[in-house]
Amino acid sequence: MMIRKRFTTALLTAIVASGWAQDSVRITVDGNKPGNAVAPTLHGVFFEEISHGGEGGLYAEMIQNRGFEEADIPPGMKLEGGFIVPPRTPHFSMPHNGISDWKMEWPLTSAYPAWSAHVSGTASVQLGVTTDHPLNNATPHSLQVSVSSADAHNEAAVENEGFWGMNVVDGDGYLLKFYVRGPKYTGHIIARLRGQDNRILAEYVFDAVKSGARVVDDKDKAGTAAGGVSKGRQQGAAPAAGWKEYQTKLKAKGSDPKAHLELAFDRPGVVWLDFVSLFPEKTFHNRPNGLRQDLAEYIAELKPAFIRWPGGCFVEGITIQSAPDWKETIGPVEKRTGTYSPWGYWTSNGFGYHEYLQYCEDIGAAALYVFNAGVSCDFRSGTFIADDSLQPYIQNALDAIEYAIGPVTGKWGKLRAAAGHPAPFPLKYVEVGNEQSGPRYAERYNRFYDAIKTKYPQIQLMASMGIGDVNEYTLRGMKKVDFADEHAYKGAGWAMTHFDHFDRYKRGNWNLYVGEYATNGGVGSGNLEASLSDAVYIMGMEKNGDLVKMSSYAPLLVNTNDIDWPVNLINFDDSRSFARISYYTIKLFNENRADLNWATSTVVAQPAVKKPAFAGGIGLSTWDTRTEYKDIEVIQDGKTIFSSDFVHGLDNWSMPRGHWEVRDSALAQTAGGAQRLAYLKGRTFDRYTLKLKARKLDGYNAFIIPFAMKDSNTMYRVHIGAWVNRVSMFEKVTGGFDVSNISSPVNLKDTIAAGRWYDIRLEVGLDSVSCYLDGKLLISYKEPERLFAIAGRQDSTGDVIVKVVNAYDHPMSTEILLQGAGDVRSGQLTTLTAPSLTDENSFERPRAFVPRTSPIGVDDQRVKVKLEPNSINVIRVKKE
Repeated sequence: MMIRKRFTTALLTAIVASGWAQDSVRITVDGNKPGNAVAPTLHGVFFEEISHGGEGGLYAEMIQNRGFEEADIPPGMKLEGGFIVPPRTPHFSMPHNGISDWKMEWPLTSAYPAWSAHVSGTASVQLGVTTDHPLNNATPHSLQVSVSSADAHNEAAVENEGFWGMNVVDGDGYLLKFYVRGPKYTGHIIARLRGQDNRILAEYVFDAVKSGARVVDDKDKAGTAAGGVSKGRQQGAAPAAGWKEYQTKLKAKGSDPKAHLELAFDRPGVVWLDFVSLFPEKTFHNRPNGLRQDLAEYIAELKPAFIRWPGGCFVEGITIQSAPDWKETIGPVEKRTGTYSPWGYWTSNGFGYHEYLQYCEDIGAAALYVFNAGVSCDFRSGTFIADDSLQPYIQNALDAIEYAIGPVTGKWGKLRAAAGHPAPFPLKYVEVGNEQSGPRYAERYNRFYDAIKTKYPQIQLMASMGIGDVNEYTLRGMKKVDFADEHAYKGAGWAMTHFDHFDRYKRGNWNLYVGEYATNGGVGSGNLEASLSDAVYIMGMEKNGDLVKMSSYAPLLVNTNDIDWPVNLINFDDSRSFARISYYTIKLFNENRADLNWATSTVVAQPAVKKPAFAGGIGLSTWDTRTEYKDIEVIQDGKTIFSSDFVHGLDNWSMPRGHWEVRDSALAQTAGGAQRLAYLKGRTFDRYTLKLKARKLDGYNAFIIPFAMKDSNTMYRVHIGAWVNRVSMFEKVTGGFDVSNISSPVNLKDTIAAGRWYDIRLEVGLDSVSCYLDGKLLISYKEPERLFAIAGRQDSTGDVIVKVVNAYDHPMSTEILLQGAGDVRSGQLTTLTAPSLTDENSFERPRAFVPRTSPIGVDDQRVKVKLEPNSINVIRVKKE
């Protein structure tokens, strides 16, 4: 455990006299005082089908809507007025059989999304979707292509745009497969990859359509096409009568990151297409139906101890009918039905249960499979299976475990062997549902737990705790818990004000898995400020290794063409990718993970004159509330240095958002919506008292008082009556609308009443601020320490590893005393930082901010280094 010390005046004087400079820190590491062991399983990854992270991302399929099924309304839903609407039945978590009014916008208007017709010259074509003579039950729709006019010089074609383009690279091969039905069509089918400028990048000509057997061409024509199937390529199921399978390898003779696929026809006739698939020949480990190399390698390079899959909200579905079923994700890909992601798109299930288990094995990670608990997403419809109908869900979970690790003599183990993997997969963990909580969920969890432990006692089970901390509300109804799953999405700086978060946990007979964590408030789409907080959060988990055994950042992947979550770890489009600074933080900390914590203490020498933390302007604000403010007064050193006078004009106020008007002597904000704002122009204050009166007229919340304003988009503020008039808290705003909670919410004893004037007072100090309501202290906030350190020993090397986050905006001269470390004489310092808190890696500069390592000396068990401002550091000292 890390111990903090502040200097007394006498001690500070002595330190300065001894030559130890201000803006410095002394870190003492004591190997004679061992602490908690650090679990080797601490760092894993969590994959969910969100933001096209899999479909159009990790899963290397380049065709969007390959089976022509993506215009389907998801199971259990109906289309009403441009929205898909679930059954209005009781919600699992609502009291008194409450019913959710949730619905989701349905933007699709095409019957064949991502596909379009194209003609040249006098050719003519019409497209339509039909269910006549389906290829199989999993893909009942096919695309009918009716060519009324075409010849060798006037072609009719269908095109697929891919997932916001297709990345075609000169010299690379692309494996094309599709099914055709067209007994009376006598022309050719010309497969092409075309660039944005319509130039041909690759081409192959198939002979006339004839019903019957698979067609696999194996010629290499002029370097533009190579037929055939790469060695080991998975063959599909035999097509239905009248359908023929076509395969070829298209070899690119040019590059374009925004290419598309074209299938052209040179004779009149009617052709039906289904299951059109295009894969890069180069996939991770060159596996058929494989994964995109760069994204799979990013994940592998984290060396995760486990992979949690497939969700997340994806596990739950928007209705219980639309939840995923692992049995629909194995076998020939053309016989897999799709699953509708709660994030608003269809996934083909090409990256299914078998592929997931295989990827875990390929990168040396254990599998953590999450299954549905008979409940759909709490934040969508919340529909559920009745308790007396839960047994099929329990059996389905048992079947999934058997598929992964069961003997080949069993039904599902035999199927695994038939798929080419007789040996068991590395499944070690399962999780019962996602983000459910409370006694009703606990009862279901118990039934799953008993059934699974009876048959597979070695499997460890994860219990959901909803969104937030582990809670007795859920735990007390559970008979036995192996792991409790806490989800922690926090604002910038939260980890620094709550570095003792896990220290304060009451220990029980369960371990903690932080299944989803991220600093995602007040940091835009991610930046160095987020990574500093993430680093401190990880250090808090590491020093509590007796409790926290596993963790995974979330979300893992985002296709930047479809951003469903504000902050993600790995960003990509169809041709590029980059990992954020937080990715390199996790990687750095995992590669330098101690096995045993050592006692660590820090003593920080602050500057003689400390910079005020809350200097800046003041303002007034609301959120979905109509409010009046009056009698605003700023007092400094006992003197009033500003007082409002709204009656005589608003020239000294700026009102960029909302509708503000003077009513009597008050300034009223009467518009709805978030982040309504007025602020005092041209004045800044520090160390002062702000007094005002406020009256709520109507709305959901109450009062917001900005302070320490840098501009209209950057400020601190106190929010009184937040969360629908239930709590108060201090918040930080960046970018105008990016809000992070910097203090824990404080429950209001009484909600803010409409029509009544309240007295509000802010006492703004050097590094702390307190808010009073009607003369009583409501909430306080103090700027946290900005330097954090932990240390420990790695068993395999004997190295001493010290992790330090310097979140000050200036360098820190650092002396590390290594007590009980033995004979240590050399080491290295690895630093991860950037010039600005808002800096981040990007497509244009994907490795702009990555760890840098340099050698350091060790003198008599002392290390002296200068830590850069806003930096994440690992000092590794080697034993001789």
